[in-house]
Amino acid sequence: MAKKKELDEVYYLGYFKKLYESWEESTHKMMDIWFNSPLMDRAVEKSSEFKNYVQVFMEQSLEQRNVPERDEMDKLINTIDALELKIAKLEEKIEDLETHPDNIPTKPKRKVKKTKTNA
Repeated sequence: MAKKKELDEVYYLGYFKKLYESWEESTHKMMDIWFNSPLMDRAVEKSSEFKNYVQVFMEQSLEQRNVPERDEMDKLINTIDALELKIAKLEEKIEDLETHPDNIPTKPKRKVKKTKTNA
């Protein structure tokens, strides 16, 4: 029984091997014809022209959209970094106040000036 199963697997894999080899051979012939065709040269040329057109169009579009300059981006990054530092310091202060509530400064009471209306 095991021998029959083994033979079935060999037959099954052999079948797909033949299919693959047939596909590979026909694809090879087709690619040879296609790549040696004068139409292929023309297609590559047109494809290259289209790529150049798209590249020029993208560059013009980016110029018109006023993409931020490098120094503007650097300023923005520096501002964000400064804000992150301030937030980190505030978080440390909050954490310190939460762990040591006796360090919380008390708000001084306002003295009310005595005026004629208060007296």
